[in-house]
Amino acid sequence: MSRRGWVSAEDAAGDWWRLAVFDDGWVELPGFARGLSDTRAQLKQLLVLVGAFGVLVLLSQLAGRLDGVGPLSLVLSVGALGLLLFSAVQIARFRARDRQQAVGDRDQALAARAAGRRVTRRPGAPLLRRAASSAEYAGWVDGVRRVGAEQVGAVVLTGPEHPGPADPLVVSVLLQDGSTLTYRTPDGTARTLFAPWTTP
Repeated sequence: MSRRGWVSAEDAAGDWWRLAVFDDGWVELPGFARGLSDTRAQLKQLLVLVGAFGVLVLLSQLAGRLDGVGPLSLVLSVGALGLLLFSAVQIARFRARDRQQAVGDRDQALAARAAGRRVTRRPGAPLLRRAASSAEYAGWVDGVRRVGAEQVGAVVLTGPEHPGPADPLVVSVLLQDGSTLTYRTPDGTARTLFAPWTTP
């Protein structure tokens, strides 16, 4: 048995969890609304904008040297300024969304604490050893829920090939007892993590 990875996912109640997925199931840990896929997408977009801004500035300078302060140089300079303004708006949008997610994460943590649900390491649990299975992980920690592979009847993944915050991947888990679990995640790695249990 080995650990497959983790993914941030929202359940049907609107709470966010970090699902630590192993070959023998997964463990639900209180998580954050912001996953690594969000960070990577934002970084890629900002790097493209910075690169495009740099190219426009260089072209503007080159055009200025070739024909002086002509219309081409002016158009490229205005384009660079417009791109800079667009980048500033995007950064403001990212920050606003990040703040909103942080407030939601804090509220979820406060509600869990008020209800007496806290994740704590059990006495005697190893500190530096990595868990080899979800059963072992759940045995080391109090306040988590384990979904074992033996409990899973089927997993159905629905959503786009490249999910995002606006159009997330939906993971529907049918358990052997007839109940269902539903997770929504903007992170496409959930496809790989839940692949052993998905139905064709």
